[in-house]
Amino acid sequence: MNRKVLSLVLLVVTFVATYLIVCFCIPGMRIKLEAEPLEYFLASITHMVFFKSAISLLAGLVVGAFPLFIKSKK
Repeated sequence: MNRKVLSLVLLVVTFVATYLIVCFCIPGMRIKLEAEPLEYFLASITHMVFFKSAISLLAGLVVGAFPLFIKSKK
């Protein structure tokens, strides 16, 4: 797999995983809402979207840059 494609895939996967972890696993970021599961999920994703996106993008860039800096043994 090309390094740039691998880097992009890692960035996207890390971004999504980090965003969901920030939404649901960090107690300070969780919202207190008595609602149906779909409504709670959508509200959790849209609450503080810019802050959560910035954290997730930073983590994605760090992980996505690994394949670009690792030299192959060819």
